Amino acid sequence: MALGAFPSQYIRRLIEEGAVIGASQTNIQPSSLDLTLSEEAWRMPGIFLPRPGETIHDIIKTGGGEPWDLSKPLPLRGIFFVRLRESLKLPSTVIFAYANNKSSTGRINLQTRLICDGVSQFDKVPRGYAGELWLVISPRSFNIQMHPGAALNQLRFFNSDTRLNYTDHLALYEYFNLLWNPDHTPISRDEVHFDLHGGITMSVNLDQDVIGYSATQNPNVTLDISRSDHDPHDFFRPLHRPENGRLMLLRDEFYILSTIEQIAVPPEFSVEMVAYDPSKGEFRSHYAGFFDPGFGFGEKGEVKGTTAVLEVYPHDNDFFLRHGQPICKMVYERLATFPELVYGTGNLKSNYQKQSGPRLSKYFKSA
Repeated sequence: MALGAFPSQYIRRLIEEGAVIGASQTNIQPSSLDLTLSEEAWRMPGIFLPRPGETIHDIIKTGGGEPWDLSKPLPLRGIFFVRLRESLKLPSTVIFAYANNKSSTGRINLQTRLICDGVSQFDKVPRGYAGELWLVISPRSFNIQMHPGAALNQLRFFNSDTRLNYTDHLALYEYFNLLWNPDHTPISRDEVHFDLHGGITMSVNLDQDVIGYSATQNPNVTLDISRSDHDPHDFFRPLHRPENGRLMLLRDEFYILSTIEQIAVPPEFSVEMVAYDPSKGEFRSHYAGFFDPGFGFGEKGEVKGTTAVLEVYPHDNDFFLRHGQPICKMVYERLATFPELVYGTGNLKSNYQKQSGPRLSKYFKSA
C-alpha cells in the first residue's frame, strides 16, 4: 500500500477488512467516508474531552448528560453528544484518521467535532484506535432538526503525512493551474502567493452584486437537514457590494463569503483549508475546510476552477475586510494513489462543483 491520504478504493478495503465497522460503502467519497448519526444522543451542560482511559459514556455519566430524542429539534446554542453508527478497529501501527465538517454543515454554522474514547483531542483518531466514534454538535445560529442516519462530518484516513511544503506547491503549479480567475482564465504562478510554511493564499471577493450572507441567529425558525427547500431569507440576510469597498464583520456573527480566485484540485490530491495566520486577523475562515480530489478540476482538467466558499466567524473584535484581502490558505496533500471516485464525475453526486460566488448550503432553495 502506497503512502499518502487514502483514496476511495482504500477506504472500501478498510470496510471490507473490518477496520471500519458499521459503515455503508454508499457513503464513500473520493478520499473520505461520510459518518452517520445513530439514535443515541445526549444533551450536555458543556463540552468535555476524555482523559486517557476514559470513555465517552464515562463522561456522559459523570458530566450530567441527559438523554435526547433526535425527533426533537436541537435548540440554538445547545451542546449534544451523538454516537455515530460507525466504529473503528484500526491496525496498531499504520493507519490514523482526521475528521472534517461536511461543507453543507459548515455553511449553516452547525459546529461539529469528532471525539473518541480516551483521546484528548478533537477530530483526531490515533493509530491503532479501536472503539466508538462520537460527534459533539452545537447549533450556533438556528435550531436544527436532524435524524438518525444523517451525515454531518467525514473521516479521512492516512498512513503518512503527505502535505506539500513550499517547494512542492511551487513544483505542482508547474504541472497544473491550481488557481483560475472568475472568467476561467488561468492565474500564472508569478501572480500566486505561496506561503513559506506550505500552502497557497486566496483572497476575499467583495466586488460582486451579492458579496455574501450573514446569519440572522433566529431562535424562532428551525432548519431541517433532511430538506432542501428552506427559504434562505428566513435564515440569512444578503450582503451587497459595499460602496466604500469594505465590509465590517461583527464579533461573534457568522458570515458566508467567497474567494476571488477559483481553485482546482487534481485527482491525485486533496486540499485542506487550514487555519489562517492569526497575525492577519482574529477570525476563523472555515468550518468544513476539505476539498475532494477533482473539485474545480474534474477528471481530466475539464473544469477550470471553482470558487471556494468561506464560513467566517470573527471571535476577537469587529473586523474590516477589503476586497482582495488574503483570507485563507489552501494546503495540498498527496493521495496514496489515483482515486476510483472523482468529485463531480460519473454517478457521484456533487452539490458545489459549479458553485459561483457565496453559495449557501444545499438545504436552501435558490436565493
